[in-house]
Amino acid sequence: MNDYRAEKQTANWLKLNGMNENSFIAMDALFVQAQQIAHNLIKHHTALLNETQIALLNGYLVKASNKATRRTLTSNNAYIVMSLGKRINRRIFKAYRAINKSR
Repeated sequence: MNDYRAEKQTANWLKLNGMNENSFIAMDALFVQAQQIAHNLIKHHTALLNETQIALLNGYLVKASNKATRRTLTSNNAYIVMSLGKRINRRIFKAYRAINKSR
């Protein structure tokens, strides 16, 4: 595989996960992880979120995508998104476990 194909695949994967190459390079790992969690929650688990949680996640994604507002993000913002992701993940796992117990 040549470098161009690998870079193109990387760019496509980042795009599918709600990021672009420039912001991925410029951000700390904590903020990238929170951005990925927020994107996946909005994309796959919207039914488990209420309106305020959706607004919080969308707000984080907007701030993380803009270079000027990215500077205003604090680690506390990222931890809030990550704890929300953990709560939703626990709810999903409990539902999955209840389905498997009933079989």
